[in-house]
Amino acid sequence: MPRIVLIGLTLPMFFLVTCGEPAGFEENDIMTGEKATLLTEPPIWNSVSEIQQACSEHLAAAEALRSEIKAVAGRRLLENTLRPFNLMLVEINRILPLTELIANVHPDKVMRAEAEQCQQQAMKLHADIELDHDLYQAVAGVSTRGLDTQAKRFLDRLLIDFRLAGVDKDEETRARLSLIKEEMVKVGQDFSRNIREDKRSIQIRDPKDLAGLPADFVAAHPADEQGVVSVSTDYPDYVPFVNYADNEQLRKDLQVAFLSRAYPANDAIFARLLMLRYQYATLLGFDNWADYNAADKMVKNARNIADFIDQVADYARPSMRRDLDDLLARKRQDLPAATEIGSWDRFYYLNKVQEERFGVDPQEVRAHFEFHRVKQGLLDLAQELYEVTFVPVADAPRWHAQVEAYDVYRGDKLAARFYLDLHPREGKYGHMAEFGIYTGVTGVQLPSASLVCNFTDPSLTAGPALMEHGDVVTFFHEFGHLMHQLMGGDHAWVTLSGINCEWDFVETPSQVFEEWAWDPDVLARFASHHETGRPIPAALVRKMRDAAEFGKGVHVMRQMYYAALSYGYHSRNPEGMDLMAVVLETGKSYSPFSHIDQTYDFASFGHLEGYSSMYYTYMWSLVLTKDIATKLKAYGLLDANIFRSYRQEIVEPGGTVDAEEMVRNFLGRPHSIDAFRDWLEKS
Repeated sequence: MPRIVLIGLTLPMFFLVTCGEPAGFEENDIMTGEKATLLTEPPIWNSVSEIQQACSEHLAAAEALRSEIKAVAGRRLLENTLRPFNLMLVEINRILPLTELIANVHPDKVMRAEAEQCQQQAMKLHADIELDHDLYQAVAGVSTRGLDTQAKRFLDRLLIDFRLAGVDKDEETRARLSLIKEEMVKVGQDFSRNIREDKRSIQIRDPKDLAGLPADFVAAHPADEQGVVSVSTDYPDYVPFVNYADNEQLRKDLQVAFLSRAYPANDAIFARLLMLRYQYATLLGFDNWADYNAADKMVKNARNIADFIDQVADYARPSMRRDLDDLLARKRQDLPAATEIGSWDRFYYLNKVQEERFGVDPQEVRAHFEFHRVKQGLLDLAQELYEVTFVPVADAPRWHAQVEAYDVYRGDKLAARFYLDLHPREGKYGHMAEFGIYTGVTGVQLPSASLVCNFTDPSLTAGPALMEHGDVVTFFHEFGHLMHQLMGGDHAWVTLSGINCEWDFVETPSQVFEEWAWDPDVLARFASHHETGRPIPAALVRKMRDAAEFGKGVHVMRQMYYAALSYGYHSRNPEGMDLMAVVLETGKSYSPFSHIDQTYDFASFGHLEGYSSMYYTYMWSLVLTKDIATKLKAYGLLDANIFRSYRQEIVEPGGTVDAEEMVRNFLGRPHSIDAFRDWLEKS
C-alpha cells in the first residue's frame, strides 16, 4: 500500500516529500522564469537538529509566500497568485512526507519522535492555510483568461479543496475545524505508533511443534538457553507460520497475537479519532466522515461506497461458500470432528488444497524465489518496461545501513531517485508500503520515494533467503506504486503530480503490475531453483496461477469485511459506539470466518488511520485493474508498445487527468465491471 499524502488541501495525509539542503543543478524555473536550483537529491535527516532546522526554514518560507500572496494589490493572476501558491505548497511538501517516513523507519526512537513533532507543526500550518479566508479570496479572484488546461485544473482543485476544508464557514467554525484537525493529526499518530511498536510473539517449547515449517525457517529460529523458540508477529515470522505450521493451536495463538496488537492502547484512541472525524465532517455540513471523505474521489459519496461493497459481496458469496466447503472438507481429513474453518486455518489449508488438487507444492515454489535474484529480476524488468535505467548510489545519505539508493535515468537525463528499505527491524513500520519523499515538480524538484517492506533478511539466514510467491507479488505491487510516483512526477503543479490522482484509483497501477509476477516468461528470467539453478518451469507457473484462483471468493469477502468495517465505523455518529460490537456486526454479514475471542480487529487495522473510511479502494481499484489487464494480456505483457501506451495513459499523467478519462483513453471505451465479475464467478 502507498502512504498517500496528497498535497491538496483537505486530505488527512500528505504526499511524502523532502527538504533541507539537497543536491541540485541550475535550470530555468518554470514557476518564476528565473534561474533556480532543481532539487535532485533528498536530504535524509539523521539528527534532531537537522529536522528542527529544516522544519523551521521550510515552514517559515511557506508563511512568507502566504503573506506575499495575500499582500498583492490589483488583479489576481497566474504570476502573482497561482505560482506562489504552488511554491508555498512545495515548501510544506518538503516537510510532511519526509517526517512521515522518518517517523516510521528511523532506528532512533528520539528521531522518530522529533519527526512526529515536526509533522504536527507542518500539518498545523497546512490547516491554517486551508482555513485562511483571505487566501481563499485571493485564489478565487484569479482570472482564468489565458490559463492553460493544467493551470485551470490546479485552480479548480484548490477552490474545491478550500471549500471542503470549510473556508467559507464563519470565523468560530473555522477555529473549531482547525483545532479538531490539529488533534486528529496527534491522535492518528498515536494510533499508528501503537501498532508499529507493539511486537508480540508466541513461545514454542517442544521442537515437534515446528513440524510443517520450512527448514530455513526452523534454522533461522534456534531455541534459546531455556530451549524456547520465539515466533513474532513480524511478517517474516507470521506469514510462514500461518502458512505451514501443522500445530493448529499455535497457528491460532499467533493469529490472536497478531490481531490483538495495540490493544487495549488503541481502544480509547480510536474512539477519540472517530469522534473527531465525525465532528469535523458534520461541521462542514456532511452527514458523516465517510460522506465527507468520498466527496473528491471517484466514488463521489458514502451511499455509493455502501452499494459497491454490497455489489461485490453479492458477486463473491457463492464463490466464498464453495471455497469454505472445500477447505473444511480438507480439514476433516486431518480432524474428522472439525466444524469450521478459522481464519488461522485459511492459508494452511489453501496450501493443502492447492498442492493436492493442482499439484502445487508451496515448498517447491518458494525454492525458486531467492530474495536477491527476485530483487534484481524486478529491477531489470522495471527498467525494460518503463524504458529507464537504475543506477545505484553507494554514497547517498540514508537512514539505515540496510537501505539502498538508486538514481533513475531516462536516457542520459536524471529523472528521479528511490530507496529500498526491505527488511524488518525494531521500531520500523511493520507492513509493506511505498512512501513518497519528493512529489516531482517540473523545474523545481525531481520525484523521490522509498519502498518500506519487511522481507526476510538474508544476512540472518543460515542458507538462502527464500520468499513466498505471495511476497513476490507484494514486492511487485509496491514497486508499481513506486513507479507511479516517479513516472507520474514530471508536472508543473504539485497537486497534480505523482500519485495525486483520485485516491480510489491509486491502487490500480500497483495491482496491474502484479500481473508480471504471474507470467511464466517473466518469472523464467530470475526465478531459478536455489540448488539446481534451473528456471522455474512454465508448467509450474501455470499450475500456480490455477491454484491461486482457488480461494478467491474467501479473499474477496475478507477484503469486503475490512471495507465494510472501515465504512461502518465512519458512516454513523460514533457517540457511545461499541467498537467491538461493530466488528461482530460487520463480521456476520461479510466475514468468511467467525470472530476469534480475545482479538480486536479495530486496534491493529492500520488502514483505519490513513485510509479511514476508504478501504473499499483496494477492490474498487481491482475492478479497474481486471478491465485494464484484459487489454495488456491480449497484446502480451512483454509487448513494448502496449506497455508504453499503458504507461503514457495511466501512469505518467499523475493527477493531471481524471481517472475515468485515463482508463477510457487506454481502453478506448468506458471501464466496466464485467471483467472483474467474470473473474470472480469463474470457478
